[in-house]
Amino acid sequence: MAKISIIVLIFITAMSCCAAEVPFTLEKGYIVISAKAKKDIPIEAAIFTGSSYSYFNENVLKRLHLQLGYTNDLPVTGASSENALVFADISGIVVGDEKPVEVKMRTQSFDSMIKAIGRNIDVILGVDYFDGKIVQFDFQKRVIGFLDKPPVDYGSARSSTGPGTVRLMFKMDEHYQTFYGTMFSLPVAEEVFLNGAKLRTLFNTGVAFPVSISPFATKQYSFGKVPDNNSTARIQLKSISLDGYEMADVPALLVGKGSGWAENENRYRAVVGIGLMQNFNVTFDWKNKMIVLER
Repeated sequence: MAKISIIVLIFITAMSCCAAEVPFTLEKGYIVISAKAKKDIPIEAAIFTGSSYSYFNENVLKRLHLQLGYTNDLPVTGASSENALVFADISGIVVGDEKPVEVKMRTQSFDSMIKAIGRNIDVILGVDYFDGKIVQFDFQKRVIGFLDKPPVDYGSARSSTGPGTVRLMFKMDEHYQTFYGTMFSLPVAEEVFLNGAKLRTLFNTGVAFPVSISPFATKQYSFGKVPDNNSTARIQLKSISLDGYEMADVPALLVGKGSGWAENENRYRAVVGIGLMQNFNVTFDWKNKMIVLER
């Protein structure tokens, strides 16, 4: 009986250890997972840690039997009928063994992502889904882990850039109120330097390129000529410093005007994408408003 109990205990421990890991595929710079909506309807989801909102593809309207709503129906927004936003309450969103949650998703075009990937994507999961969770991206194993506690003790742990172990820690420095009246935090960090210039930087798994730079920052810090409207230009950064960890010759994308970045200029002026983050294990701790990079 003792042996059986030990075997059962080991089995249960192993199951609880691994249950929170969700496999993902990295497709053309997008992190894609299999999830469920309304608890049992399979969906394909892309993960955008830098997106304030989650979004649904209009192709799933009938399959998920969605009823549309409008932000001018919500008293907290003060939106007029002319600029009301369309949304849908999608219940029972299940990722791995996480508890089902309801997410109020907005609509947008998925055409460019679907064209790049070559198959359908049903939803984008943004910060409004991950709020309150601790989520770790292991790019070597290609799994997402939902952690019960932070990866380090923030009170005693310190950043380390020495040989053998690298640990970089950033506070999430952007907090905002959504159209629905709820408060969330974006993973925007202060301690990021591009060619010696300190820029508020968003860590976004929804962007493939290693680093992207806003039109305002491009001009202000002389990264190059600001590209024309709706266009981009590639450059090579001489250096990038993440909380004191130095990297040289990093590819970067200069984003032109008309890209929609203008509304975010004061919130962040650069974006770190998967092309750089995939060199680390990255934890987004929305419980404690921290970002941790380890390698």
